[in-house]
Amino acid sequence: MKKWILTGVVLELIVAFVLSYFIYRYFIYDLPPLEMIEGYKPPVTTRILDDKEDLIFEYYQEKRIYVKLKDVSPYITKTFITLEDKRFFKHFGIDFFRIAKALYKDIKARRYVEGASTITQQLARNMFLTLEKSVKRKIKEAILALLIERAFTKEQILEKYINQINFGNGVYGVETASLYYFGKHARDLTLAESVFLASIPRSPTYYDPYTNFENTLKRQKKILKLLLKNKVIDETEYENALNEEIVLKEKEKRERFAAYFIEEIRKDVISAYGEEFIYKEGAKIYTSLNSEIQKVCEKVVDSILPVIEKRVKRNGKDDTMPLQIAILAMDPQTGEIKALVGGRNFFKSQFNRATQAKRQVGSAFKPFYYLTAIENGYLPVDYVYDLPIVIEDDGSGKPWYPRNYDEKFMGKITLRDALAHSRNLASVRLLQSVGIPLTVDYAHKLGIDSYVPRVLSIALGSPSLSLLEMVHAYSTIANYGKRVDIVWIKKIEDAYGNVIFEKEPFGKQLIDSQSVYILIHMMKSVIDNGTGIEARIKYDFTLPCAGKTGTTDDFTDAWFIGFTPDLVLGVWVGFDSLRTIANGASGARFALPFWANIMKRLPLKGENFPVPEGVVIDTVCLDSKLKKGPYCLDFREEVFRKGAEPQITCNIHTSPEVIENNKKFKEKIEF
Repeated sequence: MKKWILTGVVLELIVAFVLSYFIYRYFIYDLPPLEMIEGYKPPVTTRILDDKEDLIFEYYQEKRIYVKLKDVSPYITKTFITLEDKRFFKHFGIDFFRIAKALYKDIKARRYVEGASTITQQLARNMFLTLEKSVKRKIKEAILALLIERAFTKEQILEKYINQINFGNGVYGVETASLYYFGKHARDLTLAESVFLASIPRSPTYYDPYTNFENTLKRQKKILKLLLKNKVIDETEYENALNEEIVLKEKEKRERFAAYFIEEIRKDVISAYGEEFIYKEGAKIYTSLNSEIQKVCEKVVDSILPVIEKRVKRNGKDDTMPLQIAILAMDPQTGEIKALVGGRNFFKSQFNRATQAKRQVGSAFKPFYYLTAIENGYLPVDYVYDLPIVIEDDGSGKPWYPRNYDEKFMGKITLRDALAHSRNLASVRLLQSVGIPLTVDYAHKLGIDSYVPRVLSIALGSPSLSLLEMVHAYSTIANYGKRVDIVWIKKIEDAYGNVIFEKEPFGKQLIDSQSVYILIHMMKSVIDNGTGIEARIKYDFTLPCAGKTGTTDDFTDAWFIGFTPDLVLGVWVGFDSLRTIANGASGARFALPFWANIMKRLPLKGENFPVPEGVVIDTVCLDSKLKKGPYCLDFREEVFRKGAEPQITCNIHTSPEVIENNKKFKEKIEF
């Protein structure tokens, strides 16, 4: 007898072991441990915000904004509990009473008519399992439900559940669904809206409000009856909800707005925090983008680029390769990028021509060595010769014959006029005088990071630079010699509101503000009466501003970069390949129209450039370079460092008779 008892015990142990192994092997071994369950976070939407903290884009695996239970309308929770699990607060994860009831109904109907999964089981399935219909999955679901009930309170489970629900259209969780369908937070939902939302998850396609509104409305009415029957709401609430009109928000469209800018943000965040962070972690990324400026830039591109292309076609160019454009706006005081257009169509080409392309900058490089000259004692009224010149060896071992754009010569002209009218021959002579190495140093101080060859041809803009670099350098000029860091992202918060990154503004005074102001004053002449004058006379842009055109020798690149005290805006136009845009495709003809049309549409402050301490403005006779006298005819206001302004009055134009004689003599010489 003892032997049989012993044998029975051994057999029981073997069976128990086999059963335990079977249960473990097929149901438990691949379930998440308790620590993972406790630390589980659903994928949450990362939100990209502009400089006014308005939403401009979202990155997500599942579109979800996590919300606390206390921040949800009680109608939402009451409705889901009534629909899915009336005994939610009474069971421990599995409702055996409901299982028995559902089984009885299924047997009686001889088909599956009612489910028995509790809210906790549904949460377990949504968190860690698939939707596969099998006994194995149901057993795993039950085991996980028990573990979840052990790890969390009922309120925590309910909170996680309402954030997991699929509401269709890629929308998960009640907060996201509320914002998506109604444009309001979940805490502000009415009874009718709450029940309407709760109607969707049963079949997100069949009950999609945008395509099957009547289906959703019918289910809403059924659920309202159920709530009334279960005394969750009273008769008055029921009637009010039935009579309330459901007004949906217009369906969201994922447009191309600021696509190049948003892609820069995506790449930067992934580089710093990894891909999973941007698609799952629910961060808030506060950027520098100004949506108003961006919209104006995009609108102007859409309206003007086709007109500009017609000029190209009239010049005999085919249209197999589209003309491209890049635009970049920066706040010179903060370094914040306010707008970015990296090409004409992001979805056809993700190549960012504002940040990635390096093109010859043409005459847009000239302010760098004019500033070098001013820093080293030159005055805007000093003369330079706009006459033919041959450079025996420009660094390539061959002679170089620089030319002016118009193939003409102005002779002896002031530095101001040479810059305003972009006279190449005068500028080459100036660079020879101030020195190439010193000019390159100043270019780097201003914000040019790329290699600049130390050859004389940089006088005409031979360096290949990005629009971002050029706008950064011009921002240093607009900021009176103080170079600030470029800012794309101002701050990043995690899903819980903790700041994990914040960009502190940083700037460093690298160039004397007096010298830079004198350059700014000279660059104002470019627009007031120089190569950029069409901004005034054709496009009617009237605010104080300064800038410079840029045109390359074979007309492959057209530039215009200009600024007011509060915004720098750069424009580049050209083909992706190094081919001529059109004969005579200057920066004034092809880039300036975009700049002027954008700037005149922006709410700029309109303030003038403040005169720094140590700078004086005096009216000068252009013949004598002395203070204007009562009989001087050719004169203008000019800027000087204090002490460098002329101290005596013009001694040439002393009387009307002398003026008349000089005038006749001048006419005779010109004749």
